[in-house]
Amino acid sequence: MPHPQITIIGAGAAGLVAAIELEKAGFSPLLLEATDRIGGRLKTDEVDGFLLDRGFQVLLTEYPEVKRYLDVKALDLKAFRPGGHVHTRQTHFRFADPLREPAQLVRSALSAVGTLSDKIKLARLGLKLRTTSVEDCFPGYAEVRTIDYLWSLGFSEQIVERFFRPFFGGIFLERDLHTPAAMFRFIFKMFSTGKATLPAAGIEAVPKQLAEQLKTTEIRCNTAVRSVSGTTVTLADGTEIDSPGGIIIACPPERILPQLVGTPTEWKGTTNLYFYSNRGLKENRLINLVSDPTSLINTFSVLDEVAPTYKMKQQGGSLISVTLRDMMPREGIIGQAEQDLLRHSRLPNDSLKFLARYDVAQSLPKISPVAYRYDPTHCRVTDRIFLAGDHQLNGSLDAALRSGRLAAESLLSV
Repeated sequence: MPHPQITIIGAGAAGLVAAIELEKAGFSPLLLEATDRIGGRLKTDEVDGFLLDRGFQVLLTEYPEVKRYLDVKALDLKAFRPGGHVHTRQTHFRFADPLREPAQLVRSALSAVGTLSDKIKLARLGLKLRTTSVEDCFPGYAEVRTIDYLWSLGFSEQIVERFFRPFFGGIFLERDLHTPAAMFRFIFKMFSTGKATLPAAGIEAVPKQLAEQLKTTEIRCNTAVRSVSGTTVTLADGTEIDSPGGIIIACPPERILPQLVGTPTEWKGTTNLYFYSNRGLKENRLINLVSDPTSLINTFSVLDEVAPTYKMKQQGGSLISVTLRDMMPREGIIGQAEQDLLRHSRLPNDSLKFLARYDVAQSLPKISPVAYRYDPTHCRVTDRIFLAGDHQLNGSLDAALRSGRLAAESLLSV
């Protein structure tokens, strides 16, 4: 007997993994995507011979669900070095993680990123979280703010301002560090035990590889959904799709489920700029952290130094990704950001060419408390409607992949 129709709404990482799991169970789901291509927030554009991810994104190799679903060798991952290049208003200095690069022990001990006591505390925290299970990073810390957790560990204001705020502020997209400490512990562990990488073909290589695993799923792009009721999916053009096998909503659900209108997902946004420098900028594959309140910039990175394939035509010079301190959709910020970049990078005034700007309003869901996993009933709206997406757990690619798997397992269990 053929399996009943299952429809998945949203072809981001969560929706693609849900389809993978349903195929394993013998189903041939229908996957609907409102935009022109799969990937959700994992998108890469080609502009003037450069690969530009929509928002600065890295793939953490230690994510459990990345290990489960992705062939990292095939992605040809290129790794950042563990450490950073800090820029204050008056000075700049580099440091590396001595636990990952023992040869950098002396330089790290002497760096101005924090006091010697800070560095000892940082090493102890890294060692402790390395031996802590992923699940144990969360209990007891899901509602504690990261900044309060850092103060409780005795870190100084110096290392908070020069390292924690720009580095984790760039990850959490908020420099106040009000993100739950459970998320900080989880991400810190991922950085301590794995690598931050760029796929050679851009971050969109991740959803493309997931889609390549699908054999019987029908994917329809440019197919927006208006609403869901019972087991019926109504498209924007009025077409109705009967889905007696169930429905997985792998996108923010409030716009298509009227009963959830009162609980919309809150989001954090980011503004990401790309520049090409005709002068090479050497950063030794380190992320640049800007601890300067007069600057618009939070972090910047020389992408082609990490992944040379981001310069598709093998131009000289450097491809630089800039992430601003806040989402700044207003006009006129590009010139100011360019001046800030020239100041921090010490490049000549005539060296930069602006390439692209991305204002990503829905970059990360704003969630508190956060969770690593949940009971199968958590994602169940009705007997046949289930939710997926990182907004169900925590703001990470790992959560998106896991939520897709859990939603499919929940649907299959009823």
